[in-house]
Amino acid sequence: VTIDYDLKAHPLQIKTDSAVGSDEQVVVLFYLQLVVLSGSIVLRFNDTLQYYIWSCTYSFAPIPVTLPVEQDNVWTITKTATALKVECNGVEVLNYVFSESTVTSCVPK
Repeated sequence: VTIDYDLKAHPLQIKTDSAVGSDEQVVVLFYLQLVVLSGSIVLRFNDTLQYYIWSCTYSFAPIPVTLPVEQDNVWTITKTATALKVECNGVEVLNYVFSESTVTSCVPK
């Protein structure tokens, strides 16, 4: 599904019922003018919840905090000029600061 959405102006909310250990994924692709891929975030529900940010991380990394215990979750993704933030049911689970990446191609777009 392609949705024309301004992530810099408004947080994106996605509802899931995926359980940790289900091997399911949430994939959000970021485009410039709907044709040029400029980034992505993937949440992977393995034995632990993991994330991957295209052009900022080399591989999947664990979400650094404990998730709320509910299986039905509302994920809020917010992008600023300096960071990509992810909340789960109102609890911040990731605050990825672009400038702290060891990947040289990681720049906000």
